[in-house]
Amino acid sequence: MESSGAHTRDWTAADVEPVSCCICQGPGEPVYDVPPFAVVRCPRCRLSFVSPRLRAHALQEVYDDVGYFEGRVYAAERSPGTVLQRIWTSGRLGLLRSSLGRAEVGARLLEVGCGYGRFLAVARERGYDVTGVELSRSASMHARDVLNLPVHQGQLGGARLDRRFDVIAAWDTLEHVPDPVAFLRAARTLLEDDGVLVFSTPYISSLPARLLRTRWWTLKPTEHIWHFTPRSHQLVFARAGLVVTRILRNPLSVANFGRLDSLVGVARRLPDDP
Repeated sequence: MESSGAHTRDWTAADVEPVSCCICQGPGEPVYDVPPFAVVRCPRCRLSFVSPRLRAHALQEVYDDVGYFEGRVYAAERSPGTVLQRIWTSGRLGLLRSSLGRAEVGARLLEVGCGYGRFLAVARERGYDVTGVELSRSASMHARDVLNLPVHQGQLGGARLDRRFDVIAAWDTLEHVPDPVAFLRAARTLLEDDGVLVFSTPYISSLPARLLRTRWWTLKPTEHIWHFTPRSHQLVFARAGLVVTRILRNPLSVANFGRLDSLVGVARRLPDDP
């Protein structure tokens, strides 16, 4: 069970603001009303998103709350969530190995939304040259001070990164960022021409999401502010100059084990215009 804190407190209309579709730049049509939030869908591209949503300062408050990660996959070492995270890490590193097409040792890996740094720590053991970016001040501090990882605190666009990467990982991150197109464009500039961007997100066209509607456990309008489908993934990535080349939805896949409403994907750079 999650602890009380900024991510569970009562938000009011003063804490939220309307936003537009990151692809079409227009307002969305109502899907679910979850005051003071609403889930809407763009009438043109069909991307779903939260509008109104938390303002930037309120969102930072959510992620800075030390209770944010309690009861999640960053909990006690022997918790079911931590066991699942280890399974996912193993599967996702295997996916990287098959997608990268080169040796792991020395490959430069950036994880955005790295949390406490556990995936990065295992990747470092496999030989990757790792870097992280994490919005939460408490989580990024843990990654740096406890695991001795080079982690930048803040959004990707504000991180001072002076090199390009063979791999950029965004595990359960894209649904949290202020603008997925801007995020992916920033990631593309940091990705080597033959590099891979790997990601996971919930998807609103999954069976649990369609059956449970406002009771869907992944709706979370405070933090999950974009809701994708495999089709809207393609649109968002294409707008950023990337193409999704592989999608894993099977909950028996090690990289996505036990997840009935989430998917794991691989994307690559589209060629620059001549």
